[in-house]
Amino acid sequence: MEIIKYKKTKGNLYELEIDNGTILKLYDDTIMYFSLLLNKKIDHQLLTEITKYNDNLDAYYLSLNYLNKKMRSHQEIETYLKKKEFNQSVIDLTIKKLEQDGYLNRQKFITSYVNDQLNLTMNGPDKIKFNLIKLGFNEDEIVIDYNFEDKILKLIDKKVKLNKKLSNNALKINVANYLVNLGYSKELFANYLDDIRIDNLEMLKKDYNILYKKYHQKYQDNKLNLFIRDKLYKKGYNIDEINEVINNDY
Repeated sequence: MEIIKYKKTKGNLYELEIDNGTILKLYDDTIMYFSLLLNKKIDHQLLTEITKYNDNLDAYYLSLNYLNKKMRSHQEIETYLKKKEFNQSVIDLTIKKLEQDGYLNRQKFITSYVNDQLNLTMNGPDKIKFNLIKLGFNEDEIVIDYNFEDKILKLIDKKVKLNKKLSNNALKINVANYLVNLGYSKELFANYLDDIRIDNLEMLKKDYNILYKKYHQKYQDNKLNLFIRDKLYKKGYNIDEINEVINNDY
């Protein structure tokens, strides 16, 4: 077989036409490595070597472009190259070369990822660790040295302002669920929940009156009080406040 035509396409890619009609898309590095400008005759064995070498270059250059957008984990690179339909041996060689050239570093990635999460999100340590584990890191690699107190207090303040119509107990449950979903363990915020207290006596009175008007003809006296007490308790009101409202018959 003999190369009969060269055509530059884009970037550092060329199309080479072989006399049997085959078109090869090769990087200029591949052309130089195999001296294809001088040695135009190739056999099947050489063609296999050229293809393999060019595949490795292709995977490497695509990975560099992928990494140029932001830092990536080893797992992200592997997933990306699999989607590009490279075989595992090419992927392994590419990741090894990226490591050797300093483009992939597990600890640098973890440090960068954690800093981005701390500076750009309100995520807690559990969520940050969970996301890193999903990216292929081991839990013992992940160190988060940070005091989350200010973030927790800001999040609690935000939820309190948005949910003033909730009873104290209901609000505490709402805040706790919110913080857990963001990746904060209960041990980190339990003490702050005790400080949550809003004056919802007026709201309790209002809810009591609504229930009373709705059910006073259906239930009488003690049965009515028990029924209303249960309804208000399930809404998250404090039992002592409920009793106070019922006993004073607002």
